[in-house]
Amino acid sequence: MSRAAEGPSSREVIGAYVAQCAATIRTSLPLVLADEPDAIHAARVATRRLRSALRTFRPLWTHGYSRLRDELRWYAGLLSRPRDLEVVGDWLASLLSGPEAAVLYGDAVAAEITEQVRRDREEALATMRTELEGDRFSALVDALPPADWSPAADVPANLLVPGLATVPARKALEEATSLPRGDDRPAAVHELRKTTKEARYAVDALGPGAGEQSDFWKRVTGTLGVAQDGQVAQEILKELAKDAPAHRAVWDALSTIVAREAAVAEAEGLRLVAQAADLPAPRVAAR
Repeated sequence: MSRAAEGPSSREVIGAYVAQCAATIRTSLPLVLADEPDAIHAARVATRRLRSALRTFRPLWTHGYSRLRDELRWYAGLLSRPRDLEVVGDWLASLLSGPEAAVLYGDAVAAEITEQVRRDREEALATMRTELEGDRFSALVDALPPADWSPAADVPANLLVPGLATVPARKALEEATSLPRGDDRPAAVHELRKTTKEARYAVDALGPGAGEQSDFWKRVTGTLGVAQDGQVAQEILKELAKDAPAHRAVWDALSTIVAREAAVAEAEGLRLVAQAADLPAPRVAAR
């Protein structure tokens, strides 16, 4: 069978994906610093996608890019706290508007929550902007996109990249079946969510031929994301319990609601991960 009949090369498929991620990162800084709508989210996702691609599809490059992956992790880390607080703030606002919480608080209590999230996010943005004042981001941009392709990159994509893309999915299955109980469980669930994101990004890189797998892992990451958001929300509620002890009963009640929703999301996420073994193998769409 000819190369043309077999479809695009691994470099053509993965190269297009990493180039798109790199382009988003390169242009992200002024938008991130200005806290433009969705800018932090878009930059963080692109950073995580590229870092994941460099790990999942490692055989396609002659270098391991460990330093570049470290710098991508640094940038994503700076973006994480402002984005997490944005998401959790929206979640808490949604809870406050629900019928169960409506009987617990008045407008003043709702305003305290909104103000606490706003203060925390402003502090996180200030820290992020300080860290981004130097030349480190410019050095990161100069290293993009990775381009020293190995001979493996010329292999037809369908003969190589789907197999590489299934590795994070298998890892997620293993982690989900060995989660600890007790105090170590939240951190382990967080690590599992990160692995499921790698599984999602890996199949996303294959394009529309892996659409079924991409949709599945998007459901998984979204569901487990609620469990992670619950941890951040609990931190905010603990701060409110210290800063506004007069409303302690309200904070405790909201904490119970958050814990319950997070537990439901965790259980559903684990149920979905268990179904991953039944997914059909992903493929690269023919051109």
